[in-house]
Amino acid sequence: MRVLVVTVVHHPQDARIYYRQIESLLSHGHQVSFAAAFDSFPITAIDSRIETITLPRSSGKSRLPALLKARKLLKQRSMDFDIVLIHDPELLLIANVSAAPIIWDVHEDTVAAISAKAWIPKLLKLPLRKLIKSIERKAELQYSLILAESEYQARFSKKHPVVPNTTQVSNYQEANPVMSVIYLGNITYLRGGRTLLEVAEIVNSKNILLELVGACPEPELAREIQSAHEQGKLIWHGFIPNEKAKEMLPGKLAGLSLLQNHPNYQVSQPTKIYEYQAAGIPVITTPLVHAANLVTKANCGFSVEFENPQAVAEHIFELSQDQQLWRRLGKNGHRYVSEHHNWQQDQLNFLAVLEDFLEKSKSQSPNTDA
Repeated sequence: MRVLVVTVVHHPQDARIYYRQIESLLSHGHQVSFAAAFDSFPITAIDSRIETITLPRSSGKSRLPALLKARKLLKQRSMDFDIVLIHDPELLLIANVSAAPIIWDVHEDTVAAISAKAWIPKLLKLPLRKLIKSIERKAELQYSLILAESEYQARFSKKHPVVPNTTQVSNYQEANPVMSVIYLGNITYLRGGRTLLEVAEIVNSKNILLELVGACPEPELAREIQSAHEQGKLIWHGFIPNEKAKEMLPGKLAGLSLLQNHPNYQVSQPTKIYEYQAAGIPVITTPLVHAANLVTKANCGFSVEFENPQAVAEHIFELSQDQQLWRRLGKNGHRYVSEHHNWQQDQLNFLAVLEDFLEKSKSQSPNTDA
């Protein structure tokens, strides 16, 4: 297959897009061209097998230039590909110019996410939600869809294949606990930024460090995190590509997932929990249904109430004092994610879905040989 992957919103080395889907395509002999905002993010070396195409970044109120460039790309180049795989709902606005079949990879509840966008005026949020629902309904009539969560199916009238956002799981590696806990991912208030700062303050009093790995797009919160970093209350590594970030996990007392009770998170499974499990470390999560159920089924950690840094800290102290408990929970999580949420298996489903879409699109195309 010749696949053009397009995003104007996500980091070019987004874990799902780059480290899972694109790497799976390359490892199975497919040809990949990747259009993304390469000049707008810090990135490490891109696989030389990929043709890279630089687009502007779509961010905040500045979105039109990226859409116009993406539209131009599809008009000029889409006929060179068997499939165009898009990752941003706004690309649906220009996808109709593509000569190749479009697949939209749905990995966010866009309507729910609007309420979290500070740059959107409140008066526009309701009409924008209605507009997005309309765009999504039209999209499933025109294009093929892949869903990252089975719960996203409720947004659509037709049944669409699910390719979950799981992670690669290597063999379990023994490690010794270090006096440090870790958080992976973008840092925002809704993702628990305030709670993370308070946890850092509490555990630092007992010589346990919180390490934050991820960018913070909210200026006020970023200033607070930087201040805490400079005072030695936590370590903020900033953005680190997913594969490198995962190397920092083994041995940590716990991996934290402290999302708030927001609609955008209520139907999704935080991928960071899979990554903590794959690294063999315990998990501490807020009680969002899917996250809490995963931790309970795997018996790999603890669920705490929203915005309760003291409860988080108490579990961290417990793990720091009981190495047997720490090791048992870590092993449980690794075993469970290896058996149930492993990209090594899920990637085969992803590739099969693309190949099936391609076959169907060929059978529906006019026979030009007649």
